[in-house]
This record gives sequence, structure tokens and C-alpha cells, in this order.
Amino acid sequence: MTAQQTLTTVDDLYHYIQSIVPSLTRNNDDAILLDAFEQNDLRHVCQAIRETISNQVTYQHLTLRFGSNSEQSVYQFDVSKPVQFLFDLYSLYLAIRHIEFQLCTFHKDVINPLVVPINSETLSWPIGQSFINQVYQHHSTAMKYIIPCVQLHDTENNECHNVMTLNANLESLKKKAVQLWVDIIPPTQYLETIKTIKPDAIKTSHILNDDHKRSGLIPVIRFIRKNNTLFIAGRVGSQHELNQYRLLGAQYYFGYISDIPVSVSMRKQEANNS
Repeated sequence: MTAQQTLTTVDDLYHYIQSIVPSLTRNNDDAILLDAFEQNDLRHVCQAIRETISNQVTYQHLTLRFGSNSEQSVYQFDVSKPVQFLFDLYSLYLAIRHIEFQLCTFHKDVINPLVVPINSETLSWPIGQSFINQVYQHHSTAMKYIIPCVQLHDTENNECHNVMTLNANLESLKKKAVQLWVDIIPPTQYLETIKTIKPDAIKTSHILNDDHKRSGLIPVIRFIRKNNTLFIAGRVGSQHELNQYRLLGAQYYFGYISDIPVSVSMRKQEANNS
């Protein structure tokens, strides 16, 4: 992204993402998913995030799918880091379009904030940093309804093991965002970062049937209770699992137990007519 290039419209966002696709392919899975992008076969699906006690819908969660029935998650493929980062930017673009449509259709008071997963390393990617800065600068109305959920997942050779860089990136994003959520896999090496940043919510998934993960959640639960941080349970698959999360103090949850994700197609011509 050149210093002079500004992304003031959703059309600009789409065409910028489209322009960098050819330079990113590193492996076969990259090629499959980038071809799906070019063929307008990538869709976002929205799933309700509900209160654990009242079951009321409070937030929406966005993720990417592709396939004839939107049955395949893009995150199940072995894509290279640049393509992962690209899809984070594409998710933000789709979220902005989704919220702008809702603002034109519904009263703003009935719009549920939209939670968008973002890889922590995307925040260190120069293209990602510039893109995120521009969406907050030029699309501030929509971004008031969009909550980034930064994935603090332990991986080998993760650049975000540079704690100072990670903390600085999260602090910067927290100043821009209406809320900042983090997604962890307990036990997490990022507990000190969480204590420093104090996110508005902590999300985790698939932990209750794994003793190691359950024990690793204990210090996180202590932090959540001490700081009145929201606790979000993801991918809840049964009433028993939901009950367990309630006992642990989760205020919100989402999963197939209550809602099938709703697919929304964003065709290229729609973007061109923005």
C-alpha cells in the first residue's frame, strides 16, 4: 500500500485486497482458496452470540466459508501466513459491508455488534497495519459496530512471541476499537499480555473435554473474575457443555447447539456498485 493510497470507500477496500492476491500464493492450498476468492466463492457466515442465562442474542460472530453450501472453513486449510493475513483483511471488509447494509436497513439500536477474528500476527504485517489504520480512519461509523477478536494462539516460530511488539499492537488496536476481545487456547503463554492489555472479553473453545486445557483455564478464570472481564464460550456443542461453561462463569456463548451459521454472499459486482 503506497503512502498516497487511501481506502475511503468499501469499493477501495475490495479492490485493494484484490490487487495483492496475485503476489501471495505460496502453496497448493493458497491457490485453492485464492481461486475461490477470485470466483466469488468465499462467503462470510454470521452466527449469533447469546447470553448464557437469558439466551438473548447480543453479538454476531463472523467467519469465512467456501464451497457450494459454504460447508468448508478456510481456516481448515494449510495456507501460508500472507494468505491468512489477507483473509483477515477480507473479513474486515465483509464486516464493514455487512454493518453498512444493516445501518441502511435497520435502526441502529437493533444492530448487534459483529465480532471478527484476527490473527495476532496480522497486526505486525505492514500491509495489515496500514489497512486496519485506514478502516478506522475512513470507515469509523461501521467500525463502531465491529469488534476485533485477536487470536492469541501458541504456534512455533510465532512472531508475536516478541511480547513488546504484541503488547504495543494490542494497545494500539484497543485505542481504536469500540471493544477488544482476545481468543486463547489454555494453557496460554499470553496470560501476562492479557493482564497488561486487559481486553474487554476473553473467548475460548473446545476445552471442557481436555483435562490439560481445563486446568490451564484456571488462572484465566481468576483474571476474568478479578477484572470483571467478559467470558465467551465458543463452539458449544451440547446443553451439558453449555451448563459447564455457565458454572465457570461464561456470560456469552455460541455454537451449533442454538444456531446454524447464516451464509451471506458478497458478489464482486456488489462491491463494484458500492
